[in-house]
Amino acid sequence: LTDVQQNDLKRQNLLERLLDAVKQCQIRFGGRKEIASDSDSRVICLCAQFEAVLQHGLRKSRGLALTAAAIKHAAGFSSKTEAELTFWFYVKEHLNRHELQRFYSLRNITSEQGRGRAWLRCALNEHSLERYLHMLLADHARLSAFYEDWAFVLDEERASMLPTMAAGLNSILFAINIDNTDLNGQGRGGSTVSHLLKESTQGMSSLWKESAQGVSTLLREIGTATAVVPGFIPRSDAPSDPLPVLPRSTSAGTSELRQAIVSMMNRKDELTEQNTSLRNLLDGEMEHSAGLRQEVDSLKKRLAELEERHAAKVQALMRENEVLKVQLKKYVGAVQMLKREGTLTIQRNCDSPLPAPQNRSVADIEELAANYERKLVEVAEMHGELIEFNERLYRSLMAKDNLIGQMRQELIDLRGPVPGDLSQTSDDPSLSDFETTQRALINVWIPSVFLQGRAANAYHVYQVYIRILDNEWNVYRRYAEFRVLHNYLRPQFPQVNTFNFPPKKAIGNKDAKFVEERRKQLQSYLRMVMNKLIQTLPEFTAQPTKETLLQLLPFCQDSPTANESGAKTARSKASSRFPRPGRNSGREARNPEPQSGDL
Repeated sequence: LTDVQQNDLKRQNLLERLLDAVKQCQIRFGGRKEIASDSDSRVICLCAQFEAVLQHGLRKSRGLALTAAAIKHAAGFSSKTEAELTFWFYVKEHLNRHELQRFYSLRNITSEQGRGRAWLRCALNEHSLERYLHMLLADHARLSAFYEDWAFVLDEERASMLPTMAAGLNSILFAINIDNTDLNGQGRGGSTVSHLLKESTQGMSSLWKESAQGVSTLLREIGTATAVVPGFIPRSDAPSDPLPVLPRSTSAGTSELRQAIVSMMNRKDELTEQNTSLRNLLDGEMEHSAGLRQEVDSLKKRLAELEERHAAKVQALMRENEVLKVQLKKYVGAVQMLKREGTLTIQRNCDSPLPAPQNRSVADIEELAANYERKLVEVAEMHGELIEFNERLYRSLMAKDNLIGQMRQELIDLRGPVPGDLSQTSDDPSLSDFETTQRALINVWIPSVFLQGRAANAYHVYQVYIRILDNEWNVYRRYAEFRVLHNYLRPQFPQVNTFNFPPKKAIGNKDAKFVEERRKQLQSYLRMVMNKLIQTLPEFTAQPTKETLLQLLPFCQDSPTANESGAKTARSKASSRFPRPGRNSGREARNPEPQSGDL
């Protein structure tokens, strides 16, 4: 790799580590009343990553700046640690007198590196880091003087993310100790004043050009140091102790780095276990769904048999009921006729006495009428029992229908609707015979949704799991891409207008409940598209494979990772998957004109 590529890779690594540290702190402490102190490894890792970003690309030799530091040290105006390489030299140029006095008056902080670390932790405690970063990044002239061209803070695209990340930490209650001897670090001595002077005077031609500016800068720094440090008296007989050079990694920094690495490894193990558990859970749900499907099939068969038997019984009872009605009419007519004949006979007997045999015939007639009345009562009781039995049978059939409907809905929720479901629950006369006989060849789930992007530009990405027979893959799509798919299908398939597609929402679209509800609606919409449209196309039924599906619906093109899916905007990705309606794209020009049923 070239130097430019190595520097760019280094800046990207710094950005990724800082983003991960900010994310870990937000997950652990964001929006809570719990205090984030330096006893937590996540806070230590966050401070270390900010220091690494601000330290990256500092100029190791700044000409008269080192010369001035050496002269000030020899004259007694500064300590041995003045010449350390740290971002504090740039930060203090933007602090006022009171802020400088605050950090120079810390009792346990004795080095410039320690003051820089104390400033960073103080800014986190007071939620002022965002304001400071805007101020530091806006001074381009001083940035070029203190940092190399390949420094992180001079990379405008990446450096612009620093204030945004600092603003995201404002919801955390930091309580970090800023007056701690561990913040001083450990320097390595061995460089004398003469050595620093020799090093700083290299490139004499450039030093002569900057001499006037260096002298004025030296005078301002001496005046600032004298005014800021209370009780400061310049020394005229300062010893020529060696000045420290660039500080090496301290034991505290090593400990912080080790803790950060351990935390990242633990987080990786947790994510791996979580992924495994989710995979096992999905397999268990699929097995449970298969078991429910078999159980529903068996219940359907049993119900069909019961319906046939009950229908046969109802028909038999109805025929018997009709016969009983006819007999009842005959019985009623016979009883009425006998009553009339008996009344006439009694009247005749009263008018003229009859012989004994006639009296016996009247008694027989009365006994026959009594028998008819008993039979009539029995028929009425049988008719009541038949009506009660019909009511019980009707209630039982209604309970069975409700149970089947509930189980069918549970099955639809688990594996998505199939064409047969629509034919059983809808009176739409346009449904084809195919819909009443075919089963689902495509299974679609949206098991998860996660946030992608930075701060105000963050967006949700939906994981779409697709399975055709034994072939399965994942697709990561934004809501905008679902909307493009919906608008693409509507002119070709009028039936899509009847599908329930979740509307767009500008405010509150990142709320957890709203995102979960939208995930369910998008899952239901995709299942309707797959099972009501794609499965009915002759191209797919002839060859139900992944390749055929991708030709008909490029939306299902599998994505390697969620990060790659979030690298493009939704507009650019959607335009690459779907031609714009009403225009001839390059893809349509190369391929034949699609038929009315193609996607």
